[in-house]
Amino acid sequence: MRPEIRIEESTPTFARVHIEPLERGYGATLGNSLRRVLLSSIRGAAISSVRIDGVLHEFSTVPGVREDVIEILLNLKHIPVRSFSNEVRVLNLEAEGGRTVTAADIQPDSEVEFVKPDAHICTMEEGARLSMQIYVEQGVGYASMERPRPAYLPVDALMVDAIFSPVLKVNFDVEAARVGQRTDYERLVLQIWTNGVHSPESTLCEASKILRGYFSNFVEDMEKNNPAEKSEQASAEQAAPESASEHAAGEDDLLSRPVRDLELSIRSENCLLRGGIHTLGDLRSKSREDLLKIRNLGKISLKEIEEKMEKLEAMFTGENSATKSTKED
Repeated sequence: MRPEIRIEESTPTFARVHIEPLERGYGATLGNSLRRVLLSSIRGAAISSVRIDGVLHEFSTVPGVREDVIEILLNLKHIPVRSFSNEVRVLNLEAEGGRTVTAADIQPDSEVEFVKPDAHICTMEEGARLSMQIYVEQGVGYASMERPRPAYLPVDALMVDAIFSPVLKVNFDVEAARVGQRTDYERLVLQIWTNGVHSPESTLCEASKILRGYFSNFVEDMEKNNPAEKSEQASAEQAAPESASEHAAGEDDLLSRPVRDLELSIRSENCLLRGGIHTLGDLRSKSREDLLKIRNLGKISLKEIEEKMEKLEAMFTGENSATKSTKED
């Protein structure tokens, strides 16, 4: 059964997402994986360095400015910024007089956008003058101010702790979910907070793509090293769309249920799944001989499957049905 994703609540900086139904145990598995990737691997942009006229180190002060240099750097560090360039962008800020300096005072750049133009930088007194160059770049995660100094920076530029990730916080909960008479499914509830540079939904999509990329590489490498497994996987992938097509065409609810509903032994269920049999409809379409060709599925497992099918009143009919073949035998 394919899980569905629903956006229960959405703002530019917060989203609550429900993913259900999931097999037992997959709520925590997916929740942990997505949370870790969301917090660590989403690409973003940040102010990485600053040069302030007349300032040689972060323990200085700027004449006529209420905040010291450390406070100014902290304010710049938390300004959400969006960069459309892979290059480092240098922006200028010039301010005079008694007023509050915000991100809106930074001279515009076609490749850089400040999501919160009213973000506070510092407060100036009458007659004060402030001039600085702000360096914006893209990155992933967090970069400490103690990192190696880039060669392009002037000698008097100050490094800033750069927070590139647009994701501020991620929580997840696993709840019980019901499908028909089954109550042992799970619902994954994700809560995502961002700084407004990217929507929570887009960061979730990006995290999913990152995980898919890693898993695709694993599958590709394993299939290269195991041709037999690759052949079985191709058969399973071919059977899955056929089952989905039958269900979409109006296959009755009973035959669209997963083979898990038969409550088979672990060995028998794994054999069916390995053979590309995912639903009772898939099972009904197989003859007795087809089932016995599945690796590790013997006569004892076949007898168990037939008995479970009879209990669910899913009759094997037609020339290739397993039940009919059994009676003829």
